[in-house]
Amino acid sequence: MAFCGFLAFLLTQFAGVDALTAYLATSPGGMDSVAIIAASSNVDVSFVMALQTARLLIIMACGPSLARFVARKAGGHEKPDMHL
Repeated sequence: MAFCGFLAFLLTQFAGVDALTAYLATSPGGMDSVAIIAASSNVDVSFVMALQTARLLIIMACGPSLARFVARKAGGHEKPDMHL
């Protein structure tokens, strides 16, 4: 949460984005909740949704590798069963 707040602060300082738009664009949580809040507020909805979508894509790209790394460091040496 603190990191997201820091990113929102950076957006307000360097990108000229208003504080509520920056907060919604960087807030963790479901995109559907953020979209509803953004649509009912006076913010740049397209900017908020663009950053939320980018966050989702980054998590989808990096999440599996990060999870494997954490599992290895936590002592999970077994290779996952890839058969569904």
